[in-house]
Amino acid sequence: VTLFSDLMDINELFTIPLFDSIPPEKREVFLSGLDYTVSFLEKGELVARSGDLCKHLYLLMKGKVKTEMVDGSGAVLRIETIYAHRPLAPAFLFAENNRFPVTVTVLEDAEIVLISRDSVLTALLQYESFLKKFLLLNAECMKCLTDKLHLLACKTIRSRLIFYLLDQAKNGTSSFVMKETQQELADYFGVTRPALAKVLYELMEEGLIRQEKRQIFITDKQTLRREIM
Repeated sequence: VTLFSDLMDINELFTIPLFDSIPPEKREVFLSGLDYTVSFLEKGELVARSGDLCKHLYLLMKGKVKTEMVDGSGAVLRIETIYAHRPLAPAFLFAENNRFPVTVTVLEDAEIVLISRDSVLTALLQYESFLKKFLLLNAECMKCLTDKLHLLACKTIRSRLIFYLLDQAKNGTSSFVMKETQQELADYFGVTRPALAKVLYELMEEGLIRQEKRQIFITDKQTLRREIM
């Protein structure tokens, strides 16, 4: 077991929503019950391949990774770009077929904490708040998968982009900061970057959105919603 305190501020673990419900006075005992190691990976390295056994809870503490899947024709489909601080594939940790459904590759130098499945199970049984957060996390992962299926159901680049924009501007907001580059977003949609840029420009020309650097402002949500209904 690698000592967490030797590598980073121990409190960083509790910045992840999955762990933030653990009371400060119980955190030292909580950590002492975890069997974990810390892995440092550089850009381009593989975290896991599709089909690898998922025997640990993977926590992305620093950096950025991408998840990809190969379809029946051999085409690579970008599923998601994941930023710290996030778990990776938590829903598959206790699955009967506990294998990674995607290949995970480092986009920016990453620091990943790997916690053994047995010690995660012990913590789930001992801490009710941790159990609730774990169940909530898995529900959110299923929502992400559902959103991806909805996105793939959109037949045109325009409808995919509109779906993405509306999904990002949630909870009554009309603006958001785009984390992905145009190339990353094009990969996520399964299209070329020039094709995506053309549609983005068309939406701005039509007055439906406005862009200032990485900030996107949606100026006509109703029209956008009607296009994908």
